[in-house]
Amino acid sequence: MSRLRAIVTAALEGGVSTVQLRDKGVYSPEERAEAGRGLHDLSRGFGVPFLVNDDPQLARRMEADGVHVGRDDPSPRVARAVLGPQAIIGVTVYGKPGEESSAAEAGADYISVGPFFPSPTKPKEPVLPMQVLDAVVHRSPLPVFAIGGVNAKNAALLARHRVAGVAVVSAIMEAPDPRRAAEAIRRAFFGASGP
Repeated sequence: MSRLRAIVTAALEGGVSTVQLRDKGVYSPEERAEAGRGLHDLSRGFGVPFLVNDDPQLARRMEADGVHVGRDDPSPRVARAVLGPQAIIGVTVYGKPGEESSAAEAGADYISVGPFFPSPTKPKEPVLPMQVLDAVVHRSPLPVFAIGGVNAKNAALLARHRVAGVAVVSAIMEAPDPRRAAEAIRRAFFGASGP
């Protein structure tokens, strides 16, 4: 866990604006609890939201600021009921018309869509064409975040498609210098979209 803490600290120093605990079955329950406590404390120290992926009940136990749910997870409505009105609720959509308005009606605060580039964290997901991103951004009443294979080389391209932000895992977590990686992605994104 000290490696995770060091990487996330560096990423926060590099300008990361939200931290998410994303465990796809790698951690034991004890390790997940320890990681959650560490990320919660780091996020608080940097004044950024801490989210948990997939599990509103776990988010509540960890006193997270919110949760991000996908197609196989509890609905945003359930997440809102578990976490309350102040929680940040994010939802993954998959490019089908109507998903954006359904997410908003169910209580989501933002949506994400992707991948738009090959992604080590989503190796079996097909890469979507940019037209899907444009359509989701156009239809969505909520802020849209692009996910999947995001790095400093493609963050500017995504910004030009009018997304509110990007979600990054591998480009920071596997970088030799996570702080510089986060700074480079942030610079590329905001350089293309304005502050």
